[in-house]
Amino acid sequence: MKNCFLTGLLLLVCLPFVFGQPVSPDPNYKFYKGTSALQDRIFYLFTLLERVPGVPQLINKDSTLTALRDEYTQRVTHPVSSGDLTAPLQFAGNTISKVSSAFITLLQQHPKEMERLVSEMRSSGLFQLYAGKTDPVLLSLAWKDAADGMNYILNAYTNGKGLRYPVIDSATYYVMSPAYRAMVQHVIEEVGKKKPDLFFQPSLHVALELLTLNRRDEAVRYEPLSDTNRDAYKQIKKTDWNKYPYTAMLILGASPVAKEAISETGKSRCRTGAELYRKGMAPFIIVSGGHVRPVGTQYSEAVEMRKYLVNELKIPASAVMVDPYARHTTTNVRNAVRIVWQSGIPVDKRMMCVSDVMHVAYVNSPMFTQRCTTELGYMPAADIKQADLYFLSFLPDLRSLQVNVFDPLDP
Repeated sequence: MKNCFLTGLLLLVCLPFVFGQPVSPDPNYKFYKGTSALQDRIFYLFTLLERVPGVPQLINKDSTLTALRDEYTQRVTHPVSSGDLTAPLQFAGNTISKVSSAFITLLQQHPKEMERLVSEMRSSGLFQLYAGKTDPVLLSLAWKDAADGMNYILNAYTNGKGLRYPVIDSATYYVMSPAYRAMVQHVIEEVGKKKPDLFFQPSLHVALELLTLNRRDEAVRYEPLSDTNRDAYKQIKKTDWNKYPYTAMLILGASPVAKEAISETGKSRCRTGAELYRKGMAPFIIVSGGHVRPVGTQYSEAVEMRKYLVNELKIPASAVMVDPYARHTTTNVRNAVRIVWQSGIPVDKRMMCVSDVMHVAYVNSPMFTQRCTTELGYMPAADIKQADLYFLSFLPDLRSLQVNVFDPLDP
């Protein structure tokens, strides 16, 4: 199935027609809002397909896509009662390729509406990993990601299989229990009562409802971050960047081992960061860490670290920003780059990464680069330089803006 999709991409590269030139991400981009904040965060492509003027109408005039809409409507209105409950709602490789081909045809036949769709995708930055691709390839890769992401959620939160991080990302309930299967069955039946407008909606709505059922809404708990970090965002506009060696200081989180709000390791890293802040190394601190351990914890590492920095270490509140989502060092770095970009901090200047000695050494190792490449598809930190045992510096890589559908708790 994967080979089928790759063959299709090779054909797209050779297509004789030309589409719009790549558009750089727009720091002032206004995001469309759909009916679900979770959808907007994880599956922004689907929000665009629903909201960009003219595009839904084109999709519903395409015979391939309307046939799929009818087929998946039938699947959700007549769900299976045994076996893999959500398997019929997943998208097989040949179906993904079929949809991709339909989108390319629409690009050819209706360039005005479809090129606006792709322009929105490029401007958002959420598809930045594919920014150098032609419009047909970018749209095809983004669609495949979205389809695979739906499959991931449907499989993980129905069968407990395929989770990238099973220890911290699992369903809240025992997925094999009759009671949970009954709840999943009910979710499917409720979605089946709503007539879908577009072919992907039955599967999408079930996937999102499964996350809600399991209270796995971490991806939107602190949105918008511009409000969560409002004081710092205001201060950024007044900052003279020439006064500082670095633009921002990322302090990496550390999970508590029990029920405490913040770990001793987290406190230690904050103290190191506070000392460097007072030396004038950077005007802003980004603390990073989500709801990680213990599983189901009410505490976000970053939120508690900010409290410690402000209340105990007396760092100005307007100097501290939180990334309350990251659950791994890979996404600590990635999310900090996102905050730098979204807040208006210059991305052409170096930023810091602060932690304990062994952790900093790990970030500066080939092992970390390999893990980022495997899990994210790129390295979010460019030109890493270690100047001290407790911190290193790097240049932000804007591929960090790319949404990761395989990490629905922190996409």
